Amino acid sequence: MLDGFRIGLARGISILAQRVSTEPRHTAGSRVSGGSRTLAGVAITPDSAVTIATVWACLRYLSQTVAVLPWHAMKDGAKGAEIQSKHSVDYLIYKRPNPEWSSFQFRETLTHWALRWGNGYAEIERDQLRRPFALWPIHPDRVEVCRDTETGVLFYEVSNGDCGKIEIAAMDMFHLRGFGEGPVGVNVIHYAAQSLGWAKAAQMFGSAFFGNGATPTTVVKNKKALSPKGLAKQRAEFEQLYKGPYRANKTAFLDNDAEIEKLGLNAEETQLLETHQFLVEEICRWFGVPPHKVMHLLRATFSNIEHQAIEVVVDSVSPWVKRFEDEADYKLFGQNRQGLYTKMNMRALMRGDQKTRGEYYKLMREVGAYSPNRILELEDENTIGAIGDIHTMNSTYTTLDRIGKEPAKPAPVQTAEPALEEDADASTARAAFERMIALEPAHA
Repeated sequence: MLDGFRIGLARGISILAQRVSTEPRHTAGSRVSGGSRTLAGVAITPDSAVTIATVWACLRYLSQTVAVLPWHAMKDGAKGAEIQSKHSVDYLIYKRPNPEWSSFQFRETLTHWALRWGNGYAEIERDQLRRPFALWPIHPDRVEVCRDTETGVLFYEVSNGDCGKIEIAAMDMFHLRGFGEGPVGVNVIHYAAQSLGWAKAAQMFGSAFFGNGATPTTVVKNKKALSPKGLAKQRAEFEQLYKGPYRANKTAFLDNDAEIEKLGLNAEETQLLETHQFLVEEICRWFGVPPHKVMHLLRATFSNIEHQAIEVVVDSVSPWVKRFEDEADYKLFGQNRQGLYTKMNMRALMRGDQKTRGEYYKLMREVGAYSPNRILELEDENTIGAIGDIHTMNSTYTTLDRIGKEPAKPAPVQTAEPALEEDADASTARAAFERMIALEPAHA
């Protein structure tokens, strides 16, 4: 009863929680600052982590790859899975989840929220018959997952700005859980804070290194004393001539019997570039993205890049696709799905080069599995009509039990030779010859 009251209360509020899902959470300055500081001396939050190039690349690759896949409502028919293009759920997931979001934007946003905060949320708006007709994304900062202490039922508490908080039933919340335990995904940014803090510190050090002059930290020693004015002039001239990335590695000429003493380490000795390259792989491990997908091609070759592209679909993209499909199957169709389910088509991501695809299609057609029209459909080409639906195969194929058995050769057909027509004179001469033979006496 208490759970039903909560559901009724949530539905009775005139302004849905998701209607204000895009309001500014806080000022632009506070979005990056704050949070716990890492041992590297910098603060890492889900927002500040995105300023690291590798984090941005990992988020972009996974979220956009999942978002670009065709997502349809399906049902198994007599000839296999069939797209239910007229079903209302198919329109929501393939075309428009709501009037303000496209299917691509919806999946891209929920995926990158789940990667950064561990969870992506969207309220399921239903009609009077409890059929879903809109999906409204809600920022993870506004959502708290709760469980009723009396009934144990899961529900979501959503902050609605000045309107306070509302409660949404679990069945009415599309929840994309990231890696984690229980009903809530863990925040990978918190777990990877030390690795990301190291990368952020290296990024800041590199910027400061070039901003302050890409030369070793030095001290100028004057053997003769200078007045404060002369010292300030010498410093200004030195910085003007040698400070900054455009003046790096120039030869210094000093007067007043001065000398330069090296105090710091240069970029090569600090292995600045090697550190950045290592941190790319370190961050990729946290997000489960192969380095070559974030433009880190040190170990990629032309001989293995195709297989690596297929592996990333299986190992990195498939888990996120499965999360979307499972949540949609249960909450958009309900428990009585009547054979309906959703499916993202990943075939395009698994394609090889043209030569490989050609060999595959040729084999599938020779065994009778694919028709010409089926091949054209898989290549996004126009079909050639009903004649293209005919399945053909090599006529030399036979069954295993017939291999080695010589088929019996058919007996030759005997044909009677046609009788020769004789004219009247030939017939009379033959009759007289036969009588003559009959009248001759037999020899002893």
